[in-house]
Amino acid sequence: MKKTKIVSLFLFLSIICSPFMVSSTDYEVDEVFSLALLSPNTLAARNQWALLMEIQLPKIGIGVYYHESTGWGNIAPRTWSYPLMDYDYIPTYAEGGFDILFVGWSWGLDWDPSGHFDTASVIPFGDNFYQYSNPFYDAILSDYLTEMDQATQIAYARQLQEILYEDLPAITILYMKDLYGFKEGITGIDPILLSAGIPCYEYWDEETDHIIKYAIPSQLNEWNTYVQESFYDGLWMHGVYGELFKRTQVSNTWELQIAAHLPIYTSDLKSMSVDIDPNAKFSDGSAVLAEDVAFSAQLYMTPAVNSYDFSQFCYWFGSNNSIYAEDIDTVCFNMTHINAFALDLISYPIIDKSTVEPLIASHGYSIFNEIPLTGNVGNALVKSCGPMVLESFDTAASTVNLSPNSYYGDTNYCDNALLDQLIFTYISGKNYAVSELVAGNIDIVDSNYGLIFDDLTPAGVEGVAVINPSEQEMALNMRHPVFGTGELTPVGTKEAAKYVRKAISHAIPRQKIVDEILGGLGQAGVTPCSPICVAFDHSLEPYTYDLDLALEYMELAGFQVTKPITPTTTETKTTSNGTTKTIGDNWIIGIMLICLVGLTAT
Repeated sequence: MKKTKIVSLFLFLSIICSPFMVSSTDYEVDEVFSLALLSPNTLAARNQWALLMEIQLPKIGIGVYYHESTGWGNIAPRTWSYPLMDYDYIPTYAEGGFDILFVGWSWGLDWDPSGHFDTASVIPFGDNFYQYSNPFYDAILSDYLTEMDQATQIAYARQLQEILYEDLPAITILYMKDLYGFKEGITGIDPILLSAGIPCYEYWDEETDHIIKYAIPSQLNEWNTYVQESFYDGLWMHGVYGELFKRTQVSNTWELQIAAHLPIYTSDLKSMSVDIDPNAKFSDGSAVLAEDVAFSAQLYMTPAVNSYDFSQFCYWFGSNNSIYAEDIDTVCFNMTHINAFALDLISYPIIDKSTVEPLIASHGYSIFNEIPLTGNVGNALVKSCGPMVLESFDTAASTVNLSPNSYYGDTNYCDNALLDQLIFTYISGKNYAVSELVAGNIDIVDSNYGLIFDDLTPAGVEGVAVINPSEQEMALNMRHPVFGTGELTPVGTKEAAKYVRKAISHAIPRQKIVDEILGGLGQAGVTPCSPICVAFDHSLEPYTYDLDLALEYMELAGFQVTKPITPTTTETKTTSNGTTKTIGDNWIIGIMLICLVGLTAT
């Protein structure tokens, strides 16, 4: 009985005294080193999370002695354009270089990190301003960039991501999302392919009338693939022009469209041949031939056409002689360099040579500047071998109307479109576009109207958020003596520097940034590769927000970051004779001992 009373009293005193007692997890964080932050002032949201990290870093013992938010003109000379005058490398911010830069990169469906992290691209030889160098990474990258098999290539890409995830030359903060407004009942849309501008329209449908009307925030004023620069003109053109290969829904890997097989490469990987599907047809029923594929590419490299893609084609192919029809079915490509992403390079819009070549002979290259379905050009430059056909182009209303190409499904690999009509129309302003969506006059509102979830609360509409190609990161100077080389850590090793980088990553409240700064239009970042990329490694998890773990990593680097909080609870009492007496925390222990002694004596 006495033992029970003693324990009960001890627990009671522990509870009432706990506010005055120091827990083993209470500590103060000392600053062990400081750095400067550098951020571009071009994106309002990025300014906010850069300021947030200015607050977060001191929580793990890293002070921020200066934060420069400025334009690219001031950032470039400290990073990828550092002049290499006072130093033969990019030094710290205090010495004219940088410590940490907040920056974003945009990636395509095929992830190509060359020039970012490989040793051969360290400035001034490339854009590797991180100054990251890892021979193992370099070797895997070399294999990746010379591998033509899709599955093997993806495996190499995931190895590269695992290395970057561990080494952290760039600490990925988040991936941003775009928001589309959809009327309920829309089916068959792969949002990633839509966001990338290469949707598979043959799978789109609307369950009531099989018509989709798509609102876009930009006027349509480009007439054919050779003068196209605008993303939105590219959207309707992607439905009209067939290509050798297209992206698969969901997996987004390459599959056949006009081609009969994947490319056959020569031993040096610089040349390849592709056969055309014998059933491939244009919208008038005429066959798609190898000469059409070759002629379409040659026009891009013809100066008089004045194509936006002239430089790219000339870089990879050199001249018109590099692409030619070997026979009626086979087209050959001779590249100037090895290109692991050659499928993307040779998946360009195909036109009918037999129709266009005579028009050029009669009217010159002026036909490329004529409105389609009018004048001398007629439909020659928009004759379809894709899933849709251009029915009308209203320049006054900036509206394009597409209908199905009935010959598209004749190939062994394609299906005819499900829609009866696909209409792209310009609507000025978000509010009007959303009101038309709610009224049922529009089926899709494009993401570039700047939609937020609150815009899409009415019944009958929904918001579809899709990750865009943007990846936002903290780029680290790997020559920094603390978190880069580690020479000024107490341990003095590269491993200690990596511990500091991991500590920084664990100090980023990624979900808070997504929820509170981006309003949910984002996703916690993992590696410098967007989730839209075919080769993205979904097995990797974001570094958790965990300050305790971050502090543990700082201590592994040799820093004594924390110290216990010294108890300061005191009370001043005035005695009967007028003197004062200070009672500290010892009085609690004294009271507990007295109570225990008294209880034992009963």
